[in-house]
Amino acid sequence: MEIIVDIDSINTLDNYILKVQRYAKMKTDKVFQRFIQNKVLEAVKRVTDERLIGGTTDDEYIEEYKSRHKIEETSDGFVLYNDTVLPTSMLPISEQTANNYPNGFSIALAFEYGIGIVGENNPKPNAWEYNVNKWNFAWYYSKNGELFATYGYEGFEIYRFTAEEVKKQLSSWVNEYFERRKW
Repeated sequence: MEIIVDIDSINTLDNYILKVQRYAKMKTDKVFQRFIQNKVLEAVKRVTDERLIGGTTDDEYIEEYKSRHKIEETSDGFVLYNDTVLPTSMLPISEQTANNYPNGFSIALAFEYGIGIVGENNPKPNAWEYNVNKWNFAWYYSKNGELFATYGYEGFEIYRFTAEEVKKQLSSWVNEYFERRKW
């Protein structure tokens, strides 16, 4: 934060010192911590609504994903996370492949980082080619008894965009809290 000091009297200096002391106390203020946590949750929900607009093989899990953003308090702050997981028993995969996902398939990671390879969006020219030698490299999956193919999808980067939003807004959130607080 940037604090501009324009001191024209001892009274003004005292007011600035008091303001800095109040800002310093906010770091351990539980009400302030909760205020910031709520702002971060609002931000991740807004970013999720803007970025996660479907077009995945996991569309039916979008609402569940949206409802599972969580905050965990730590000794020096908090962690924002999403723990949406699909049990491997619900996946149309072999038992051998299911062994690669002992805790289930993370929908949260799939939405963040993507799944499969979407070669045509690779920034390197001619880095990826589909259907080489007349082989179809799509992933096949069964849904409601029907067979579908997908090349995967790119990540929606919800948490990366949320981090950018938090960095942009944090100073204004601190000022908002400071102005609302009854000192």
